[in-house]
Amino acid sequence: MKRILTCLFMLTLTACLTIPPTASAATPMPTTKTTITRDADGGYYVETITETPSMSPFSVSPYSSIAATVDRTKHFEYYNSNNSLCWRYSLTGTFRYITGFSAVCADARAKLSIYNSAYSLYDEKHSYSGSTATGTIKVRRRTLIKSKTISITCSKNGTFS
Repeated sequence: MKRILTCLFMLTLTACLTIPPTASAATPMPTTKTTITRDADGGYYVETITETPSMSPFSVSPYSSIAATVDRTKHFEYYNSNNSLCWRYSLTGTFRYITGFSAVCADARAKLSIYNSAYSLYDEKHSYSGSTATGTIKVRRRTLIKSKTISITCSKNGTFS
């Protein structure tokens, strides 16, 4: 009887250690926040912030609640007075933080998409320093140049602004 129970226990233990946890149970869905700002020309800007959780193999660990790597993206879109999308600027920062101790921005990437031929790129710069990713875009329409700066900051507790 002891042998049978020992074999069942060993089989159960082996099965528990060899079956990997499912990623869908450990991966939360992305979250989104949108802000709309009116322009003096009758158009408006739509700023959308999306946080995408990390898909690293280390996200399923006993330390995942205190240490994390996440991507945070801000999309900045300009719509003219006819509600037509003219251009879209996206800034993505990769942040690493240990809850309560530190946060650092490890990378910043940017992309501009122009949907209205009346607009063109005048200048674009993006960078990261400390716990902040920053992007500045200058878009030209005829002789008028508009400049917008967006940033993403991560606190040591993993909150973004």
